[in-house]
Amino acid sequence: MGGIEDSATLKRIVFVTVGTTCVDALVKAVDTLEVKQGLSRRGYTRLVIQMGQGTYVPTKSLKIGEDGSLAVDYFTFSSSIADHLRSASLVISHAGKLI
Repeated sequence: MGGIEDSATLKRIVFVTVGTTCVDALVKAVDTLEVKQGLSRRGYTRLVIQMGQGTYVPTKSLKIGEDGSLAVDYFTFSSSIADHLRSASLVISHAGKLI
């Protein structure tokens, strides 16, 4: 109606990025059932993880709850993450130096 999309049909995407580094701890943290369930409860439908040089491989997809599911995808590098950033409703990133 009037060009307004129904909020139930919108894709809500979480984009996680670690850049060119290896931050397996962050990737592991967002790959937990607890985090995925929390995102799903908050209406997110897709989790995209850019894992850089990490060696931890996240779970590709996971159904959560009776009504919803959270599609999970990942990649190591991309020549540009601009499209991922633009389409994301939430961006989680690593910044700073690991000690």
